[in-house]
Amino acid sequence: MELIGLVIVFCISTFTNQTVKHPNHQASDLMKIALCSIGSRGDIQPFLVLGEYLSQNGFQVKVSSAKMYQSLASNYELNYVPFEGDYEAIMDNEALKKEMGKNPFTIGRQLKEKVYPVMENSLETFYELLQWADLVIYHPKTLIDSIAYEMSHKLMKAYVVPAFTPTKAFANPMLTFLPLPKFLNKLSYKFINAMVGMVNTPVKNFKKKHNLPKSNSLLDSPIIYGISPVFLERPKDFPSDHYFTGFWIKEPAREKLLEKPLEDFMSGQKNVLIITFGSMPYQSEIVINDFIKAILDKFDVQILIVKAWGLKDVSINQSENVMAIDSAPFDVLFPKANCVIHHGGAGTTAIALRSGIPQFICPVLHPVGDQYFWGKQTEKMGVGVHPIPLKKLSIPQVLAAIQQMTQGEMKMAAKKLSEKIKAENGLAKAKEIIEDRCLQIKDCKEMA
Repeated sequence: MELIGLVIVFCISTFTNQTVKHPNHQASDLMKIALCSIGSRGDIQPFLVLGEYLSQNGFQVKVSSAKMYQSLASNYELNYVPFEGDYEAIMDNEALKKEMGKNPFTIGRQLKEKVYPVMENSLETFYELLQWADLVIYHPKTLIDSIAYEMSHKLMKAYVVPAFTPTKAFANPMLTFLPLPKFLNKLSYKFINAMVGMVNTPVKNFKKKHNLPKSNSLLDSPIIYGISPVFLERPKDFPSDHYFTGFWIKEPAREKLLEKPLEDFMSGQKNVLIITFGSMPYQSEIVINDFIKAILDKFDVQILIVKAWGLKDVSINQSENVMAIDSAPFDVLFPKANCVIHHGGAGTTAIALRSGIPQFICPVLHPVGDQYFWGKQTEKMGVGVHPIPLKKLSIPQVLAAIQQMTQGEMKMAAKKLSEKIKAENGLAKAKEIIEDRCLQIKDCKEMA
């Protein structure tokens, strides 16, 4: 989870937990769905993908997040409702960069002046959408739970990290770094409640302004997780209305091509290694150009650096075997590569898995955050190298990881898992669950 996730980490359901089939009418008929998220790009993009899919399949859809993602949202066929909020400005703060990966409670105290105004803007927008929509699908970090008690019948959480449903199967992914004994796994989810307590002030102010009743910070609403059950098995002790649907990955358009210089680079004779840290700032005592040189000295490969936000200010020494780009669609790019080194965001991990390439996850957010969790899971499934936090990473460890990723056994395992993931249709499964929820809402309206 990104930095904002460390600061703003986060319904009573009136419906049965059983899936109900209604043959007489369609759920999508005139049903209005709002999808709300907050945080980094990795928190927003799954909602855009899901929102576009629902919009293309008969629902009235509005997706809401920060204004800074309006350009990203323009790549999707949907109605985007922005609120004022610039997370990059927050993450560009030099004092905060020094705190990355440290105690999230300390970061929370330091961010109050910058984060609270963003939260208040978002709550106003989300509250308006609560009035408009028949069903609201939301990221728990939006804090919609805290303001929607009286509308809990129209709520459904959505997330791509299993950090909100207590289970004995594994510890909270946000705390994977802790060597917790298994009997404490379920207890580790209390961490979320502690995080919610950090952001009480803007919520209290909002509820007072709108005369809203007191309520729990986390409501018991259904949850759809955009997670592949063949990659991470759905825990057997999950409630029946908490689902693993499969990854939410947009099928790349057949006509979608990379720019010619990049396409030529990816189509060369040599294997291609991609290095990217997404929106996470590059933090290492070793200059990334030294990593690149060491790799080229040992391996006959080409290296593509996707700078994104994390490396936007870093000068890369480019050559015929090294290319640096600001961005590119990972769903088109990754299948053309042979392996990838990245920060371990849930979305990046999912696309690498679907692309069938070995991966080496170097978490930037450590010790707290889900990035290490995904690294451990890729290792467990035999499709990734043991994760090493970026700030602890050494040149010998990078070289050893690349050696491991280029071996036939890991490459074969990645291909096999990719085929299983491609056989799933996470978006279609999510739509089916959402339709059932909408039908329950529609039936209740008709009986009222």
